[in-house]
Amino acid sequence: MKKVLLVTLTAFALLVAPRNVWAEDKLTAEQILDKMDERINGNDDSEMDVRITAYKKNGDSKSYTFNIKQKGKQKRLIRFNSGEIKGMSILTENQNRVYVYLPGYKKVRRVASHNMNQALVGSQLTNADMATSSYTEVFTATIEKEDDAFWLLRLIPKDMDEATYGSLLMKVGKEKFSLLGIDYFDKKGTLVKQFVPDKLKKFDGVDEEWHTFLKYVDVQSGDWTTLEVLSLKLNQGLKKSLFTTRQLQWGR
Repeated sequence: MKKVLLVTLTAFALLVAPRNVWAEDKLTAEQILDKMDERINGNDDSEMDVRITAYKKNGDSKSYTFNIKQKGKQKRLIRFNSGEIKGMSILTENQNRVYVYLPGYKKVRRVASHNMNQALVGSQLTNADMATSSYTEVFTATIEKEDDAFWLLRLIPKDMDEATYGSLLMKVGKEKFSLLGIDYFDKKGTLVKQFVPDKLKKFDGVDEEWHTFLKYVDVQSGDWTTLEVLSLKLNQGLKKSLFTTRQLQWGR
């Protein structure tokens, strides 16, 4: 159970938020990354219901559902509501401060830094993936390639000692600074994982379409994981008091 300590809907940070931004000439890599970050986290708050399914190359699969609330760019609360991990909750205050509530222990514990590279519920997502919401705070960016439609940004961790990956290669669309994909490399430079968003959908009360189907593929094992957004609400006025360790344990 300890190995499923965390969630930053990363994966959810990877969703395209509804904000109109237009491409500009001669932007630096840092400016591009900042605009993409703003597109992801450009709302006061958000709430989603999500289904995560981990698939094995041999055909086995397992699914869980959870609810995720986010306030601003970093505060995030996730509660699992199905399967043997029902009741497990995770609070992210920032990239380096994450807490978990495990019903079996009935205690709130801080996730140690060395546990951030562990897999989430047997999936291709790590705790670090799910804890990352703002890429500009965690990575330094350079432009590796571009054409008329997109930029390829090479992201290098600012703190390599604590980093799960050696680098990321991120594809960002020029029209609206949308995140179009990520290749993950280990510290030896080997490609280990790929991320691709898919299936745009218009939710009630939301101005623009969102990517509702996210796929992560383990390049080495052939296993993969999908995240499906089942519902979405924006700017509900979520209170800051929801995002506390007290609420993590008692707000079920």
